[in-house]
Amino acid sequence: MLAAGWTIAAVVMLAVTLLRPDLQENLRTALSSLLPLYFLSFPLGHAGLMAVNKLKLELYLDSGFVPGILSEGLLLWTLLTVLGYVLWFLLLPFLSRKSGSSATFTLPGAHR
Repeated sequence: MLAAGWTIAAVVMLAVTLLRPDLQENLRTALSSLLPLYFLSFPLGHAGLMAVNKLKLELYLDSGFVPGILSEGLLLWTLLTVLGYVLWFLLLPFLSRKSGSSATFTLPGAHR
């Protein structure tokens, strides 16, 4: 249920980004609608954003290539969505299960 809500929110943010007039004008402000997705995927989303920025810098310095706002927006949306999903629905539940099992292991009376 929660994963479906996450997916719906991500798709809505993509739709809002794609429908912004700034996108057709190739303005960076079109990517501001992805900001809530950035915060929903923090801290993995931040690490992904830093990796994308490094990749963009390398591409620019090596070949002078500058991606368009549409391709950058789609890349960022995909990255933030996947990393946010991994964070909330794979990594945190895994860590929660692990911390719960280690608590019962380290505290003898904790399983009662």
